[in-house]
Formats: sequence, structure tokens, C-alpha cells
Amino acid sequence: MDRKIQYKEFKNWAEKHQFSLNDLFPTIRKTKVYHIDLSKENTTVRTEAEFNNPVSFKGKLAEIQEKNADTIITGGYLEKRSLYTSDIYNSENSTEKRNIHLGIDFWLAGGTAIHAFLEGEVVCAVHQKSHKGYGGFMILKHKIDNLEFYTLYGHLSEESINKCTVGNPLKKGDKIGILGTYEENGSWVPHLHFQIMLSLLDYKDDFPGVALESEIDFWREMCPNPNYLIKSKALNQ
Repeated sequence: MDRKIQYKEFKNWAEKHQFSLNDLFPTIRKTKVYHIDLSKENTTVRTEAEFNNPVSFKGKLAEIQEKNADTIITGGYLEKRSLYTSDIYNSENSTEKRNIHLGIDFWLAGGTAIHAFLEGEVVCAVHQKSHKGYGGFMILKHKIDNLEFYTLYGHLSEESINKCTVGNPLKKGDKIGILGTYEENGSWVPHLHFQIMLSLLDYKDDFPGVALESEIDFWREMCPNPNYLIKSKALNQ
């Protein structure tokens, strides 16, 4: 099916459905979000060194959380970030660096339980060892109302992946796993990278969570905004 048609059909379907953050994170009992900017122009972390220092960045998040206790710190869709310094973000065919973030980040503590917001089937479950990769990540395939799409859950614990079997069906509300610690999640301050894909393209045990700016039009339609499902006004800022 043509990508633009797929995108339009998904968006039309999403407009008719509402999903609560309680579906993803039932144990923390928060549905409001506090949006933070991590783009090149952000004032949350001013340097790459601040961002890549887990103590410094975790401390900044703790300050924000203390002032906004009833929210989930969230953000990131299509942000242009200068924070991806690992070689895994290099482009094979140009000198351009991948720096456009394709999902939404939910900055939550390691060990936070992640649940299926919709029934699906596990089609990928891998624990990446690469620095600044996903760590543990999982992809679910969803089929509903003649629509097919995928969701990606990045930075899970290694144990979550070890307990998972590709092909397993999941019902809405089933526990997918837990968020990994810095040591096992690709060396990130704990968070969930949540992403929607309309196709897996030719990827088997991986899928890009960050894209080239020159290809943003393609990826905007291939990976629709997760906020189409969450419908948070804060994330539309």
C-alpha cells in the first residue's frame, strides 16, 4: 500500500480512538505530561556533556519532576537533537548525522513497568549491547479494524527481553517488561522510547529511532506522531 495512504488511514483511525497513559504505565497512576525540549535550542541541558553525564541529567530531571510531581516528563517527536554523538548515528551514504528523533520519550525510573496499550504480537525482542543503542527493545505488531501497524518500546531491561518470545500474543494490559538501568539500556538515563511504525521496511532485529533531517518527510509518514493516540495538548506545543 502507498505510504501516504497508510498514513492517512492510520491518522483517521487514531482520531476515533483515545488511549490513556495509564494503559502504558498503570503502576505510576499519572496521565498528565510535562513536555521538555531536548532540541538543539533547548535550555534543559545546554551541552552534550551535561546530557551524556547520567548524574547531571538525572539530577536535572529530578528537579523538573519535583516541581511537576503529578506529571510524566515527556517529549521528543521529530526534535532535531545534537545529542547523538555515538558512531551508530553516522550515515552510511553521507556525512550527515542522524539527529531527528522519531518517537516520544517518557522519562521514568528504571524498573517502571511497561504494559501493552493494545493487543498485539511480539515480532522483535533484542537486547543491543551498543553504546547509545536501544539496550532492550521490543516491537509489537497490531491488527485492528483492517489496519496494521507496529509499536516500538526501547530501553527495556535485559531480563524483559530474556523473558520474551517472538510470536507471543499480548492482550491489552499485559506486561511487556520494565525499563532498564543505565548499565543495560544503552547508557541512557532510564526512559521509554515509544514509536509507531506503519511498516518494518527491510529491518529484522532493529529499526531506526533517529533519522536524517534530509529524509524527514519520509519518516514523518512512516512513523506517525504517537500523540495521535495520546492526544496530549502539552505534546502539541
